[in-house]
Amino acid sequence: MTVATTKTHDALKLQKAKEEALIIYHELLKKSGIAITDEDRKTLFSVDLGGTHFPDEGLGSIDLLRTSRVRVSIILLLPGQTLPEHLHPSYEGEPGKEETVRVLYGKTMLYVEGKPSDNVILPKGKEQWYTAMHRNTLLPGDQYTVQPKIKHWFQAGPEGSVNMIFQNKVDETRNLFFDPDLKGCQVPSGLKFQSGAF
Repeated sequence: MTVATTKTHDALKLQKAKEEALIIYHELLKKSGIAITDEDRKTLFSVDLGGTHFPDEGLGSIDLLRTSRVRVSIILLLPGQTLPEHLHPSYEGEPGKEETVRVLYGKTMLYVEGKPSDNVILPKGKEQWYTAMHRNTLLPGDQYTVQPKIKHWFQAGPEGSVNMIFQNKVDETRNLFFDPDLKGCQVPSGLKFQSGAF
């Protein structure tokens, strides 16, 4: 196989994995019981973060509200799926993004800096990029606020998870992922938000 053929094969394999994940993300939404519109459902997208480990690392996302100051979204994680370690730095006089995670369905383990927890499961081959090892286990109705400049990452339990995310400042290009293979949470072109969002 040539390099070009291998890249094409890998891209097709990734696209198929993202399409299969969308089916499961839709099922998770139904299980969560959250009331969203058909229009909201159509905006659900799979995020591979630009890396090569989807679906182990990645997420599903729906933006419910996105303005220049506030973002409210739904983050969906497949069973065992991880949103990799990152932080929200300060920039341009802004102290950084504050992010509150509230679980709607399933179990989400939210890891932050602090005393390491036992039995942390890391994505295979990516262990070096995870240093925040203090686990906060969140069940439906539980929430946790991550302050700016704190390393953190999420991982779903065995049934997957659906999470409501509330955050200030929505410039996702400011998120710092430590794995050099990752490009962050890119929003697909063509999604429409309130004016002034970017």
